[in-house]
Amino acid sequence: MPMQLPRKLVEFILLGPEDDRRQLQDSPILGDVWLEFAKSPHAQLELLITPYKDNAAGKVAALLADCLESRGGSGRRAGRAGDTDADVAFLQGIVAARLGFQDVVRFIVPMTHWWRDKRIAGRIGAYQRSRGTMKKNMNRILRAAREWPHAEDEITMQDIESHVRYITLAGLILWAKDQEDKKVDLLERLLQDKVQEDILATLRSELEHLYRPPAPSLVWHVARNRPASAALAKSVPAVKADSARSLFTVACKDIVWAVIDSGIDAEHDAFKDAEGSSRVKKAFDFTRIREIVSLDNARPEKAKQRIRNLLREDLADPPTEKQALEHLTRLAQDARQGRAINWEFVERLIDIKPEVDPPSNHGTHVAGILGASKDGGLKKDARKPGEEPPDDRANGMCPDIRLFDFRVLAPTLKETEFAIIAALQYIRYINERNSFMTIHGANLSLSIRHDVRNYACGRTPVCNECERLVNSGVVVVAAAGNRGYQNFETKEGVYESYAAFSVTDPGNADGVITVGATHRYWPHTYGVSFFSSRGPTGDGRMKPDLVAPGERIRAPLPGENAWGDLDGTSMAAPHVSGAAAMLMARYSELVGQPRRIKQILCDSATDLGREKSFQGHGMLDVLRAFQSI
Repeated sequence: MPMQLPRKLVEFILLGPEDDRRQLQDSPILGDVWLEFAKSPHAQLELLITPYKDNAAGKVAALLADCLESRGGSGRRAGRAGDTDADVAFLQGIVAARLGFQDVVRFIVPMTHWWRDKRIAGRIGAYQRSRGTMKKNMNRILRAAREWPHAEDEITMQDIESHVRYITLAGLILWAKDQEDKKVDLLERLLQDKVQEDILATLRSELEHLYRPPAPSLVWHVARNRPASAALAKSVPAVKADSARSLFTVACKDIVWAVIDSGIDAEHDAFKDAEGSSRVKKAFDFTRIREIVSLDNARPEKAKQRIRNLLREDLADPPTEKQALEHLTRLAQDARQGRAINWEFVERLIDIKPEVDPPSNHGTHVAGILGASKDGGLKKDARKPGEEPPDDRANGMCPDIRLFDFRVLAPTLKETEFAIIAALQYIRYINERNSFMTIHGANLSLSIRHDVRNYACGRTPVCNECERLVNSGVVVVAAAGNRGYQNFETKEGVYESYAAFSVTDPGNADGVITVGATHRYWPHTYGVSFFSSRGPTGDGRMKPDLVAPGERIRAPLPGENAWGDLDGTSMAAPHVSGAAAMLMARYSELVGQPRRIKQILCDSATDLGREKSFQGHGMLDVLRAFQSI
């Protein structure tokens, strides 16, 4: 069984002892990356690499691909798990790669601003030459970790320089990569003189083979390419959307909203207009974007293999095999020349027929809360005056809105963050290409867990991309997440409690409207849903921004015009998306003003009398929002 380093040890080195825990490491490797490699030192991880300042992501990706190629392929070296390529890919401002820890230490870290700007390399070089000092510091840190809080030689971790902590932890992971779990006290074993000599020998060998990039400061930091999960009618009247629609004569037929989720059942009657046509106008499948923008496609044989998977029957306008090969090759070549991604080449491989069945019910339900029509698909005069629609149908927030279906949640959650970033970038491309606001807003009812020990709260790759989209004039609404109540095992038994700092990405982004959940029609009585994630953010900002109905919300489900109930902040977010769409439909001057719309919705919310960290500004009130303008 492969060795795992104890989480307690890794956090001690990164953050200090439990009674004085601080963000002590300033290396470009974020905390959750360290922790994941410590848990699986031999594994390859899906990582997102952010270039430093204005360095082109394509050039950084090409440089990394060349480094790995010179080593004979990242997945075929001794001591590596599996036979998988690094599959380096790029988008605007981000590089994705599947790397082992050895790759990160040897190639990525020497490219970083941290390594160059703070002269870390020089300090590490001098530290490496002082072998006695290296061993002494490693021994002190490991002994303190074992004996805390009763260490005789009490060590103050904040006084230990970052390069010393980096050396110690990197050496432990590199050594553990080739070790077996011997079922002994690992900390006791690590204090053995022979083991420490082995760790330092492994580390010295690795430091002698560090890559020396042609230019300094190419990379800013390394984060995990995190998986996303779905953050799962009386709710529309509860937020007074029906009253606002009636009193202010709101029609949303000219508003287009992107639902970034698992996919929409476009054939469902709830999404049909009076003529029987679907209001789901376009559908894009981003679950295979990694294959399309991979730098491996520069090799024709690799591109030809991928074409078989990419040229599917569900594509709306599939290219020929020759065209697809040319597009994939050109994308990879453009990356090496530092050019921006050519979305025209990508588009024909992601543009699918809207009627393609979604892999799960989540996206259809979310889209239904936003835009279902109770009369959709029903022939005129099919009901008598005053007769209720069949099957317990109900109107969503905007029963005439048009929808774009962006599919990012595949049957497996692997590498989803990269797909979400690609979808957000593509929305900006569509609006810029058409020189007018084609897509007015985006709903992200999904949840990417944020580790508050990372310094980048609200500045992770997906949060940064949301901010860019907001700055381009698009309203972005995100679910707060369903991590507001947690339980875990302790020595004394199961501990259960509400959890602060539990808002998930992309809800941590400042410009995003982040939505928690409340009861569907008795919010004053039942307050904020127990599962709804709590603020503040890890860096102290108030989140969520609003709460909206998220319990047992009835909306369409895929297949045979089914309807059903689901719970979660995923169900709360589209209520706010609908409110934002209604404001733009009624007041055209608000189109392209997402921060103004956010302010209006927050300032007009109803105070439920709960803590700000639970409710934000309060319960969404669409009628009051209209009246405030």
